[in-house]
Amino acid sequence: MAKAICIIPARLESSRFPNKILTDIQGMPMFERVYHIAQVSGVFARVFVASPNPEILELCEQRGIAAIATSFEHPCGSSRVFEAALGVDEDWDIVVNLQADQPFLPVSYLKTVVEAIDVNPVATIAYESEEVKDEHTVKVIRNKKGEGVYFSRYPIPYVVHGDSPVKKYCHLGLYAYKREFVLNYEGDFRSDLAIQESLEQLDFIHHGYAIDVALVPHAVPEVNTPEDLIIARNSGLL
Repeated sequence: MAKAICIIPARLESSRFPNKILTDIQGMPMFERVYHIAQVSGVFARVFVASPNPEILELCEQRGIAAIATSFEHPCGSSRVFEAALGVDEDWDIVVNLQADQPFLPVSYLKTVVEAIDVNPVATIAYESEEVKDEHTVKVIRNKKGEGVYFSRYPIPYVVHGDSPVKKYCHLGLYAYKREFVLNYEGDFRSDLAIQESLEQLDFIHHGYAIDVALVPHAVPEVNTPEDLIIARNSGLL
């Protein structure tokens, strides 16, 4: 059986919601709540927080959370995860990038993304939705093999004639990577596509890699802005 680890990239410099991962979620900082989800999932041999911020690293030490110090110079979470993975001094086959602002992620989704890793070196998850979403929700088109053809903040595909029979999917930012891919990836997450849409997975597509997109039943409330936190509280999630 493949041995999976989880790395949670955690930084304080969020442009839309500074310090959001320190926000209290059910009695603990958001990033710790996410760490707890990964720990109790039973999916991972080890779980780490990867951060450049001394405040986060100090909190991890105080709370007994395994942490890896990383550079500040990363364009995205996956880049930070790749650096941190190089410092994991034990064997592993798959690493999952679990974002620190996903405190409501079902444990089952972690198992789904790990099991989605097969021939291709990258896997992620998405859910079906006919509702038009804003730019904070990433859309994806899948081919008949279940691979992501393209990801965009813009509603895709475009409908030319009448109602579209094409199913529409929204992406959830949870990734699983094979070890050899992480250790040998030659991209820098700064390809034109990745920068244009501010989507790290487009760097993989730019470099010719296929991404498996497994389907999950429903969306997960994300915390991208202070308003999202208010919605979560009003809906009874907090």
